[in-house]
Amino acid sequence: MKKLNKNILIIIVSVLVVILVVLIVVLNPFGKKLSQEEELKKKIETMGKEFYEELYYKQVENSGEEKNTILKKFETIGIKIDLGTLARYKGEDSEEILKEFVNKKTNKSCDKDKTQAIIYPQSPYNKESYKIEVNLVCGFESEKKQEKTKTPEKTDEAKKENQDKQ
Repeated sequence: MKKLNKNILIIIVSVLVVILVVLIVVLNPFGKKLSQEEELKKKIETMGKEFYEELYYKQVENSGEEKNTILKKFETIGIKIDLGTLARYKGEDSEEILKEFVNKKTNKSCDKDKTQAIIYPQSPYNKESYKIEVNLVCGFESEKKQEKTKTPEKTDEAKKENQDKQ
Protein backbone atom coordinates (compact mmCIF):
# COMPACT_ATOMS: atom_id res chain seq x y z
CA MET A 1 0.00 0.00 0.00
CA LYS A 2 2.83 2.45 0.85
CA LYS A 3 4.55 1.64 -2.45
CA LEU A 4 1.35 2.48 -4.32
CA ASN A 5 1.05 5.80 -2.46
CA LYS A 6 4.67 6.66 -3.33
CA ASN A 7 4.04 5.92 -7.01
CA ILE A 8 0.92 8.08 -7.02
CA LEU A 9 2.82 10.88 -5.29
CA ILE A 10 5.64 10.66 -7.87
CA ILE A 11 3.09 10.79 -10.72
CA ILE A 12 1.32 13.81 -9.23
CA VAL A 13 4.59 15.68 -8.66
CA SER A 14 5.74 14.85 -12.21
CA VAL A 15 2.49 16.13 -13.70
CA LEU A 16 2.74 19.34 -11.67
CA VAL A 17 6.34 19.88 -12.79
CA VAL A 18 5.33 19.39 -16.44
CA ILE A 19 2.44 21.85 -16.04
CA LEU A 20 4.75 24.38 -14.39
CA VAL A 21 7.32 24.08 -17.20
CA VAL A 22 4.60 24.50 -19.85
CA LEU A 23 3.26 27.59 -18.09
CA ILE A 24 6.71 29.13 -17.84
CA VAL A 25 7.40 28.50 -21.52
CA VAL A 26 4.01 29.77 -22.69
CA LEU A 27 3.72 32.79 -20.42
CA ASN A 28 7.47 33.51 -20.23
CA PRO A 29 7.22 35.89 -17.30
CA PHE A 30 10.99 36.27 -17.13
CA GLY A 31 11.56 37.25 -20.76
CA LYS A 32 11.56 40.84 -21.84
CA LYS A 33 10.12 42.14 -25.05
CA LEU A 34 12.76 43.13 -27.57
CA SER A 35 12.82 46.68 -28.87
CA GLN A 36 12.16 47.15 -32.56
CA GLU A 37 15.86 47.86 -33.09
CA GLU A 38 16.81 44.54 -31.44
CA GLU A 39 14.15 42.68 -33.47
CA LEU A 40 15.48 44.10 -36.74
CA LYS A 41 19.05 43.24 -35.75
CA LYS A 42 17.98 39.65 -35.06
CA LYS A 43 16.25 39.47 -38.47
CA ILE A 44 19.36 40.75 -40.26
CA GLU A 45 21.51 38.31 -38.28
CA THR A 46 19.24 35.39 -39.23
CA MET A 47 19.23 36.46 -42.88
CA GLY A 48 23.04 36.75 -42.82
CA LYS A 49 23.35 33.31 -41.23
CA GLU A 50 21.17 31.75 -43.94
CA PHE A 51 23.05 33.59 -46.70
CA TYR A 52 26.45 32.46 -45.40
CA GLU A 53 25.57 28.84 -44.63
CA GLU A 54 23.28 28.12 -47.58
CA LEU A 55 24.97 30.09 -50.35
CA TYR A 56 28.34 31.65 -49.63
CA TYR A 57 29.95 28.75 -47.77
CA LYS A 58 28.72 26.22 -50.34
CA GLN A 59 30.18 28.29 -53.18
CA VAL A 60 33.55 28.59 -51.42
CA GLU A 61 33.49 24.88 -50.63
CA ASN A 62 32.83 24.00 -54.28
CA SER A 63 35.20 26.59 -55.78
CA GLY A 64 38.08 24.13 -56.07
CA GLU A 65 40.41 26.49 -54.17
CA GLU A 66 41.50 25.88 -50.61
CA LYS A 67 38.44 26.84 -48.56
CA ASN A 68 40.45 27.73 -45.45
CA THR A 69 42.72 30.10 -47.41
CA ILE A 70 39.75 31.97 -48.87
CA LEU A 71 37.85 32.26 -45.59
CA LYS A 72 40.95 33.21 -43.59
CA LYS A 73 41.25 36.38 -45.72
CA PHE A 74 37.90 37.54 -44.34
CA GLU A 75 38.54 36.61 -40.70
CA THR A 76 39.37 40.21 -39.74
CA ILE A 77 37.78 42.33 -42.49
CA GLY A 78 34.54 40.38 -42.71
CA ILE A 79 32.18 39.61 -45.53
CA LYS A 80 29.71 42.49 -45.83
CA ILE A 81 26.26 41.67 -47.19
CA ASP A 82 23.85 44.58 -47.45
CA LEU A 83 20.12 44.44 -46.75
CA GLY A 84 19.25 44.70 -50.44
CA THR A 85 21.28 41.59 -51.25
CA LEU A 86 19.93 39.71 -48.23
CA ALA A 87 16.36 40.57 -49.28
CA ARG A 88 16.95 39.29 -52.84
CA TYR A 89 18.84 36.17 -51.78
CA LYS A 90 15.89 33.90 -51.06
CA GLY A 91 14.20 34.71 -54.36
CA GLU A 92 11.10 35.79 -52.47
CA ASP A 93 9.49 39.19 -52.90
CA SER A 94 12.35 41.41 -51.81
CA GLU A 95 10.11 44.50 -51.66
CA GLU A 96 7.94 42.79 -49.03
CA ILE A 97 11.02 41.90 -46.99
CA LEU A 98 12.31 45.48 -47.21
CA LYS A 99 8.94 46.82 -45.98
CA GLU A 100 9.61 45.09 -42.64
CA PHE A 101 12.74 47.20 -42.18
CA VAL A 102 11.14 50.52 -41.25
CA ASN A 103 11.69 52.40 -38.00
CA LYS A 104 8.15 52.60 -36.59
CA LYS A 105 8.87 55.71 -34.52
CA THR A 106 10.26 57.82 -37.36
CA ASN A 107 8.67 55.93 -40.27
CA LYS A 108 12.17 55.91 -41.82
CA SER A 109 13.13 52.94 -44.00
CA CYS A 110 16.39 51.24 -43.24
CA ASP A 111 19.16 52.13 -45.69
CA LYS A 112 19.35 49.00 -47.83
CA ASP A 113 23.00 49.64 -48.75
CA LYS A 114 24.38 50.63 -45.33
CA THR A 115 22.33 48.17 -43.28
CA GLN A 116 24.50 45.05 -43.33
CA ALA A 117 25.32 41.70 -41.87
CA ILE A 118 29.10 41.46 -41.51
CA ILE A 119 30.28 37.86 -41.30
CA TYR A 120 33.67 36.99 -39.83
CA PRO A 121 34.70 33.38 -40.62
CA GLN A 122 36.51 31.73 -37.70
CA SER A 123 38.96 28.86 -37.53
CA PRO A 124 38.45 25.88 -38.24
CA TYR A 125 36.44 27.51 -41.07
CA ASN A 126 33.57 25.08 -41.14
CA LYS A 127 29.98 25.93 -42.02
CA GLU A 128 29.03 27.12 -38.53
CA SER A 129 32.29 28.71 -37.37
CA TYR A 130 31.77 32.44 -37.83
CA LYS A 131 30.63 35.56 -36.00
CA ILE A 132 28.07 38.03 -37.29
CA GLU A 133 27.91 41.73 -36.56
CA VAL A 134 24.97 43.84 -37.68
CA ASN A 135 25.18 47.40 -38.92
CA LEU A 136 21.62 48.75 -38.72
CA VAL A 137 20.97 52.16 -40.33
CA CYS A 138 17.31 52.91 -39.72
CA GLY A 139 17.28 56.17 -37.80
CA PHE A 140 17.70 54.59 -34.38
CA GLU A 141 21.05 56.35 -34.09
CA SER A 142 19.46 59.82 -34.23
CA GLU A 143 16.85 58.77 -31.65
CA LYS A 144 19.63 57.83 -29.23
CA LYS A 145 21.41 61.15 -29.83
CA GLN A 146 18.19 63.04 -29.12
CA GLU A 147 17.68 61.12 -25.89
CA LYS A 148 21.20 61.97 -24.74
CA THR A 149 20.90 65.69 -25.54
CA LYS A 150 17.50 66.20 -23.94
CA THR A 151 17.69 68.47 -20.92
CA PRO A 152 16.25 66.83 -17.85
CA GLU A 153 13.14 68.31 -16.30
CA LYS A 154 13.94 70.66 -13.48
CA THR A 155 13.20 69.32 -10.06
CA ASP A 156 10.92 71.19 -7.71
CA GLU A 157 13.97 72.33 -5.74
CA ALA A 158 15.65 73.77 -8.83
CA LYS A 159 12.45 75.56 -9.83
CA LYS A 160 12.16 77.02 -6.32
CA GLU A 161 15.79 78.20 -6.43
CA ASN A 162 15.17 79.95 -9.74
CA GLN A 163 12.11 81.71 -8.32
CA ASP A 164 14.08 82.82 -5.24
CA LYS A 165 16.82 84.30 -7.45
CA GLN A 166 14.32 86.38 -9.41
